[in-house]
Amino acid sequence: MKLNPLNIHEIKQIYETRMVIDFPKAELKPLKNIIEAVNSGIYECLGLFEGGACIGYTFLIKQGESFLIDYIAIYPDKRNNGAGSQLLRLLNAYLAAAKVVILEVEDPEYAKSPEEKDLQTRRLGFYMRNGCIDTGLRVRCFGVPFIILSLGKENGGEPDFLWDLYNLYYKAVLPKEMYEKNIERI
Repeated sequence: MKLNPLNIHEIKQIYETRMVIDFPKAELKPLKNIIEAVNSGIYECLGLFEGGACIGYTFLIKQGESFLIDYIAIYPDKRNNGAGSQLLRLLNAYLAAAKVVILEVEDPEYAKSPEEKDLQTRRLGFYMRNGCIDTGLRVRCFGVPFIILSLGKENGGEPDFLWDLYNLYYKAVLPKEMYEKNIERI
C-alpha cells in the first residue's frame, strides 16, 4: 500500500462518490471550500492506494508544521483487514517532521443509543490501538462532540495550546460566520 497526494480531479471524485456516504452531511465541508484550501496550500488530500486502486483517503488541514486530520476513511469493502491501521502508519511516517498532528473522534459519552455508543467506542479504541493519544481536549464541531487525539509519540501539547491550534485550523478553512456558529470547546 502507498499513500499518494491526490489531484483536484481525484479529490472531486472521492468527495462526490465516497465522502458524501462516509460522513454525515453536517460534517462535510463544501467541496468548493476544500478545493480553495488545497489551491491556497493550507489543505492536503492523500489517497491510500493498493495495486493502483484507491482504497482509502485522508484530508488534512495545515497550519505551519502542524496538521489536523480533517477526514479519514477506508472504503467499505477494504475495512477490517488492517488497511486503516496501515493508513495511520503511512500517515504517521508521511508527517514525521510535523510538530503536531491531531484528529477528532466522536465522544462515546454523548452517544444517543447503545449501538451508536458501541460504534464510537470501537472507533476510539481503533485509534488508541494505533498509536493515538488522548490530548484531554474536548470540542463540539458542527454539533458533534469530539475527543481530540494526537497521532504520534506525544500528546501534542496542553489542551489550551491545542484549542488555540484547533481554532486556527477551522478559521483557515471556514467562513467567519460558519466558524463562529459551529466550533466550540466543551
